[in-house]
Amino acid sequence: MTDFWHQLLLGLVVLVASALPFVPTGEIVSGAAALAADSAPSALAVFLLAWICSCAGDTLLLVEVRLLARPLQGWLDRRSSHPKVLQAQERLERDAFVAVVTARLVPGMRAFVILALGLSGTPLRRFVVADLVGCGLWAGAYTAAGAVGGRLTTHPVVAVAVAILLALLVSALGGLLVRRRRTRIRLTEQRGPEPVSSSQPEHCCRSI
Repeated sequence: MTDFWHQLLLGLVVLVASALPFVPTGEIVSGAAALAADSAPSALAVFLLAWICSCAGDTLLLVEVRLLARPLQGWLDRRSSHPKVLQAQERLERDAFVAVVTARLVPGMRAFVILALGLSGTPLRRFVVADLVGCGLWAGAYTAAGAVGGRLTTHPVVAVAVAILLALLVSALGGLLVRRRRTRIRLTEQRGPEPVSSSQPEHCCRSI
């Protein structure tokens, strides 16, 4: 019964935090996974709860943005965060699926991508499909980090501390990978398409 209430509390926390912008939840998932590391069913329950509740919270946040689109647009126009929303819109125009997935893995990016999606009126079904993938990867990464921390030590406080450190490492690694990918895309766009050179000899193009 105790495990049930702990898992219910974890699901509620992830759901509510995901429905709010700029509220981190990965460390909470890792801490819960560290405490459940000795039981495979409990660790699996942490993963499933984190996956489902994070996607449900993201969807709620998108609905909130749609309902408050007009006042939010005016608020963003007066804030310094507006360029970040524009950058998120540019990423969505390139590849919306990849943008939604990576937004779940990189701290601080999720809210701007969901804001951009809500203001642009993207279909809800397309977002949910991509977010299910992103939340699955997110929940798996943080659950695995917590499980490793729980296996390294039997002391619950130390296990949670190690799990949180590993979770922060996962966040930093995800941010680094996304920044490197963004830099490659920017350099490719600056270079432009390479000229196509013809390998045929000049006389082949002359009429006979």
